[in-house]
Amino acid sequence: MKKTFLVALAYVMAISTTHSQTIKSPGEFLGYELGTQFTYQYKAVDYFKYIAGISPMAKYREYGTTNEGRTLGVCFISSEENLANLEEYRKNNLIKTGLLKGEFTGKQIPFIWLAYNVHGNEAAGMEAAMKTLYTLVSGSYPGVSEYLKSFIIVIDPCQNPDGHDLYTNRYRNTMNSITNPDGKSWEHNQGWPGARTNHYMFDLNRDWTWQTQAETQQRLILYNQFMPQVHADFHEMGVESTFFFAPGADPWNSVITPWQHEFHKLMGNGSATLFNEKFRLYFTKENFDLFYPSYGDTWPLLNGAIGFTFEQGGGGPSGLAYKLESGDTLTLKERIDGHFTASMAVIKVSYENREKLLSEYNKYFEESIKNPQFQYKSVIIKGSNEKSNLNDLLMLFDRNQIRYSYAGNKGKKFKGFDYSSKKDGEVTIEKGDILISAYQPQSHFVQALFEPDSKATDSLSYDLTAWALPYVYNLKAFAIADKMTPDTTKVEMKRIINEASSTKPYAYVANFWGFDELKFMAALYNKKIKLRYSLKPFVLNGNNFNRGSIIVARGDNNLLEAEFDKIVIGAANECQVNLIPANTGLVDSGKDFGSGNSPLVKKRSVALLCGDGTFPGSVGEIWYFFEKELNYPLTLINTSITEKVDLKDYEVLILTSGTYSKLKDTIIDYTKRGGRVIAMENAISIFAGEKTTSLAKAIETRTAEQKLTDKKIKSDDSTLLKKFEFENEKRYNLSERSIGSIYKVKLDDTDPYSFGMGKEWFIMKRTPGYPFLTTGNNIGYILDKEPVSGFAGFKYKDKIKNTLVIGTEKIGSGEVIYITDDPYFRAFWKSGRVLLGNTVLR
Repeated sequence: MKKTFLVALAYVMAISTTHSQTIKSPGEFLGYELGTQFTYQYKAVDYFKYIAGISPMAKYREYGTTNEGRTLGVCFISSEENLANLEEYRKNNLIKTGLLKGEFTGKQIPFIWLAYNVHGNEAAGMEAAMKTLYTLVSGSYPGVSEYLKSFIIVIDPCQNPDGHDLYTNRYRNTMNSITNPDGKSWEHNQGWPGARTNHYMFDLNRDWTWQTQAETQQRLILYNQFMPQVHADFHEMGVESTFFFAPGADPWNSVITPWQHEFHKLMGNGSATLFNEKFRLYFTKENFDLFYPSYGDTWPLLNGAIGFTFEQGGGGPSGLAYKLESGDTLTLKERIDGHFTASMAVIKVSYENREKLLSEYNKYFEESIKNPQFQYKSVIIKGSNEKSNLNDLLMLFDRNQIRYSYAGNKGKKFKGFDYSSKKDGEVTIEKGDILISAYQPQSHFVQALFEPDSKATDSLSYDLTAWALPYVYNLKAFAIADKMTPDTTKVEMKRIINEASSTKPYAYVANFWGFDELKFMAALYNKKIKLRYSLKPFVLNGNNFNRGSIIVARGDNNLLEAEFDKIVIGAANECQVNLIPANTGLVDSGKDFGSGNSPLVKKRSVALLCGDGTFPGSVGEIWYFFEKELNYPLTLINTSITEKVDLKDYEVLILTSGTYSKLKDTIIDYTKRGGRVIAMENAISIFAGEKTTSLAKAIETRTAEQKLTDKKIKSDDSTLLKKFEFENEKRYNLSERSIGSIYKVKLDDTDPYSFGMGKEWFIMKRTPGYPFLTTGNNIGYILDKEPVSGFAGFKYKDKIKNTLVIGTEKIGSGEVIYITDDPYFRAFWKSGRVLLGNTVLR
């Protein structure tokens, strides 16, 4: 009793001491009232550090830096006693999840994580974060003292500082000195690229599972050290919208638990109470579903927390003030208040349900370990899969705390679902096979990522409808109903170390398997090494070499003789490629090294069009691919100056998704003069609309054939009434679309652009199909109407059968490569890297 009294007295004294120090409000610290300016991110960081320095109820922790060097950090806010025991609470929380070994000391309280501004131009979030922080440490909200004794609250004020400051700089640069709410004003219409994304133009709210971006990787390292019970992600939406809060819309991912459903309803009711008090408008259960596993709400849900999205009407176009269609003016102050109110609702509702929040959280992980709900208790990834894709999958597991091991029972056969054939098959366990057991803390997440066909209650999804990992990485894998025994040997990828030989080899040869070898090619090109690659398989000294194998001949690089061996061996070790020294250019069987079937290639200069007309996300993916994966130089050329640029300085020109009609003549001329164009997604329309191309002629033929077979609907056909009912319009339109479904692609594996991809590949399909080329090469194509996973409308499926995915044709002295869909989707579709690398480096 005495101890309890002393603790309470100490807490009251801490509050009193903090108040006596007169903590500055954000307005007092910044020199302007919140909502009257957009704050630079570094000033918000300074404010958070200031609060942590003056208040015993706050601790600041830096967790990383962005691509542009800005600080990433959070504040922990709780009672002084709780913060003094932060490490104990952290460890106990992880021990209860089963993710950390250790002895539970009996102390556990919920962690509530409030995250703002993942989209740079949704800038009201960071302003609201400062207001929320001040409110908590100053005790200026009913119930705060009890909240801080019951929780440890984590506030991440800005998850995307680079995007935020791009928006803020632009807005401050273009704003009127007299507030102008006219939506047509310059300040409300920022240029290309939008500031929603990060430096590489990635949407960080879709990167949680894949963790391709530096901001996501660093944030989730910190997140995984605490594993909060609640995670709330604060966004903005269209300027004419009101406010969205839980419950989320259908479809929900099938692995989300009944308690998580229930808490969404509780949060909706609690949020409504606070919004009703302020007479603020809102909506629930619309637009923002909980299906795709890589959002800032679904990823936490699949990691045992209760994840929420809150959406305030406004966003980038709204600026400081925006005149709505209703005649009212939406202000930044109102938007800040919306997120502040929602933030307090998260804390209040969590407080009211704090005991069940903990018990259900602990139950989530207990049941995952003891009684997983996934029908497949084991997943086997064959160890014989291509090394770079397999290694990247294991890295994904590590980042998401998914446990794996080598498979036991070597030599034993198991029946299971074969992802490649999409039917039941049989697998024999071999040395090196990887086992992912459903009996683990992350069992729910394993199910979400390995469900062969993700189960949706509604096809009207906000994003993708398929993402099963064996298709993403193009790996041979099996899902097995039995609980399998693991091999206790630690999984370690053996490092390749090539050493110099005592004699000078005639050449170095690297068998071609996949992306590691392409990185090796790029590394050699960067060192001015010339190389060859084999168009046909060959045998040398009893070793079989695949098509595309790399031949680095000493005779092709006489000018680099002094450094030749050092450069080649160093590049191979860096890229983890095994080198075979060859003392002759004469092969046992196949074509010799000096044959025309082993063409000599040297470094190509590559340009990528960007700017108005191009889709920023697609441009960013390619930019990221070259700089962060392939490590190969790339020149970004803005469309505004393309006509003035001498494109003959570049051997390869990449066109991502976009509209290039104004540059059509320039691009066609570049191709005719000998350039290589890689046209992806709707950039293909340039060539589809050029009557002289094989593609245009194929489209014309198909269109004529379809006209003959299409059934004409009479004007008095009553079925039109149902098709175009207002309520069903969105759903009817889905019949002609693929909502991010996965299709199997058959490949011509003798074509250099498909080397290393095998005879089959899988692609995230979102675009309409193109007909086969009558002249040129049909390299990749879809022969089945049904996707292997995900939703595609019935009309779309009828049109996608027997269509082109990858093709090439000659135009004049040059070549165009057609890739109908994004082969490197959001940089997580790792199996598409080989296609991109081949089209550039070969």
